[in-house]
Amino acid sequence: MAATTAVVPAHAVTVPCDTAALITAINNANLNVDTVIDLEPYCLYEVAAPYMAGADDGLPPITNANGVTINGRNATIKRVGSSSFRLFEVGTSAVVPGNLTLNDLTVMNGQPSGAVGGGAVLVNNNSTFAGTNVALQGSTGNIGGGVRFRTGTTGTLTDSRISDNRTTGGASIGGGLYSEGQVTLVNTHITSNRARLGGGIGHASGTLTVSSGSIKHNTAFDNGGGINTDGNGTLNVTGTAITDNRVTTGGLGSGAGGGVFVGFGGTKTFTNSTIEGNTVTVQAADDGGGGIFAFSSTLTLDNTKVRGNKLIGEAGYGAGINAQGGTVNLLNASDVTGNLAAGRYSRGGGIYTGSLVGTPAVTVDNSAIDRNKVSGTGSRGAGIYNAAGTYELTDASVQFNVAPDAPAPGGIWTSTAITSVTTTTIANNTPTNCLYSPAPVTSCAG
Repeated sequence: MAATTAVVPAHAVTVPCDTAALITAINNANLNVDTVIDLEPYCLYEVAAPYMAGADDGLPPITNANGVTINGRNATIKRVGSSSFRLFEVGTSAVVPGNLTLNDLTVMNGQPSGAVGGGAVLVNNNSTFAGTNVALQGSTGNIGGGVRFRTGTTGTLTDSRISDNRTTGGASIGGGLYSEGQVTLVNTHITSNRARLGGGIGHASGTLTVSSGSIKHNTAFDNGGGINTDGNGTLNVTGTAITDNRVTTGGLGSGAGGGVFVGFGGTKTFTNSTIEGNTVTVQAADDGGGGIFAFSSTLTLDNTKVRGNKLIGEAGYGAGINAQGGTVNLLNASDVTGNLAAGRYSRGGGIYTGSLVGTPAVTVDNSAIDRNKVSGTGSRGAGIYNAAGTYELTDASVQFNVAPDAPAPGGIWTSTAITSVTTTTIANNTPTNCLYSPAPVTSCAG
């Protein structure tokens, strides 16, 4: 008979509703003793002090690279009292990585004293963190109010919630989550977080993949109410609603990207998604991008709607999209519709293109720039305002956009001729389609 090898299951331990017992269980799991920890169902584990003197963690760091699993069974782990510390740290350095999985657990009120961040969870270099049905709530950190994934990390959050977290201090980026690793969010909701940059999410490097969730009601005080993605990383967003986020006053004087702020470098792709109802309170000239503000990267929207976004204040640019360089592709019914720049001297109710960091190249293919509006004295270009950039319009629509009285074209205002126009309708704009634009647009009459 052939020899068989039995599969030995991971050893499990059930922890009573006692924080000291939980600390003991984690220490044992780090030693490969009982690496699966089952918590008492619906228990509140209150953590009142760091697990040891001088530490910035309430629970022992996870240093078992083979994996530790904590099954919360709807329990909550919460920092209480006046001491400052986060709840979980995964790994302690690049050479001491950890691997942590959390299931069915709420982690609350982390507040580390150090500048590294990760208010509830800090995932250190080369470590792995996964969570299913996890809530990271009410925590504060300098970088990544809810969770920070550092360089070289791997992370997955599924059916989870990151809410009511905030960042403080000099960096103040990634109110809910900050990502520098290979991170995937599946059906995860990023809600009501706050930061100076990236109220919901801050993304600097690596690949961040977001699918089938929502990013809503987050606030930034400078850039990126929903998402701030700035660096050479790759961002892929699919089937996600980025809605009702805002950039408001209180930062360092800029205001850009109510839904999404795209910085320098990298590739950012949004597919089958919605960027809707986001707002920027304009603080200075050239601020804007109620839906999206893009500096210099490759930005592609594929069947993604940018609609109902707003700029509030004087001289706001690009209520739907403000592109200041790089490449912008609007493909397959990626419609920019119903956006509003409300204030004197507004530019580009749908799209504004300028040259702060280069000359943007915009492709609009089988997509509509319709029913956008600029209001206030001196406002122009309700559909498109092109201060600097190149456009290719194919099977596109620029219709029913509204600007104030002439000489303010409601359809397209452009400083350079737009000649690549194929089977595109530019009509029904108020007060004119392209008349009074300083440069012509092929196929645009009146």
